[in-house]
Amino acid sequence: MVDTTLTHQSGDPRLWRRRADLAFERENLKRARRAYVRTLAAGDSSATVYRRIGLVDVRRQQYARALPFLRQSLRRDSSHARTTLYLGVTYLRLDSLRRASTYLQRTIDQEARGPITKALEHHGAVHSRRGDVSAAIDAYQTALHLRPERTALYFRLATVYDEHYRDKTPAARYYRRFLRAHEGALPELRRYATSRLKALRPTLHMQQGPASSNE
Repeated sequence: MVDTTLTHQSGDPRLWRRRADLAFERENLKRARRAYVRTLAAGDSSATVYRRIGLVDVRRQQYARALPFLRQSLRRDSSHARTTLYLGVTYLRLDSLRRASTYLQRTIDQEARGPITKALEHHGAVHSRRGDVSAAIDAYQTALHLRPERTALYFRLATVYDEHYRDKTPAARYYRRFLRAHEGALPELRRYATSRLKALRPTLHMQQGPASSNE
């Protein structure tokens, strides 16, 4: 239907975009690229069209050809993580390692500010409630690596270690980090962390000696 309509409305960018998208979804990359280029020529110069052309070129291992389209897409929309990801991949394949690192790190930072960190945090809570302590700690620590400023994760890690491990040193360490880093924390969380540190002092003293309670 799209092809038939194009014979009568060959200058309509929406039709060329639809033709391109259909070809792209069916993995007909050569046809998709031609249709996206016609989409540009017909007046749709959106970031998505440029990104799709660049993506097609990357998937066909034509990295130098992809570069100007991915750059143009980034200029039009700097918020899309797939653009920076494919720029990173392209520069890597072209042996421009510094630029590859820059764009790949930018992709990681963009994704970390999205829902992935929240999902890891909540998944950690699920694991903890199911008693899968190792998985809970892995989830919290991964989230903290992505978002080190998300200091509520220190509290979550502290409580997991406190509730499930005989060695209370890691729990105390995370409670202290939470209290140092989270001046604006909910008062009840600060009170709880403070009270647990106080309660843990005798245990820490017995486990590791007097120096550990002053770390």
